[in-house]
Amino acid sequence: MMGKLQRDLPGGVLASECEAYLNGTLAEFWEERGTAVPVWTWTNLLAHGSESQIHDSLHRPPKQRRTGRSWRIARSYLAYQVLDLACEDLTLEELQSTVLRPLELELAAHPQVERWTPRRWVDTVDEAIRNQHSTLGL
Repeated sequence: MMGKLQRDLPGGVLASECEAYLNGTLAEFWEERGTAVPVWTWTNLLAHGSESQIHDSLHRPPKQRRTGRSWRIARSYLAYQVLDLACEDLTLEELQSTVLRPLELELAAHPQVERWTPRRWVDTVDEAIRNQHSTLGL
């Protein structure tokens, strides 16, 4: 991550947000800054994170902030599914590029998603993964 001094420069926060988006840590970035975390953002780690980052999200101890706790639990459930599927049938990159990144962008484009519960988000992501799985005949 960029140093505190760089983040305080004009454009530094935007650059840090872009970096967090691209490496799958946008939800954590915004949560640490005390910014509201949009629902679609919980897909970011699954869509852009490395295998080790996604694996680490399964075992990360609960944070002090309770606002994102249910979202982290939901994401952990999906992280397990993503890793399981990536080990068996597809590479993680294939799953990310064909399902998770397009889904992340689709969720970000629809304002009604912001009213979703973690359960609805899990069901939506799970369905997208299962549809891809069946489309490939796996």
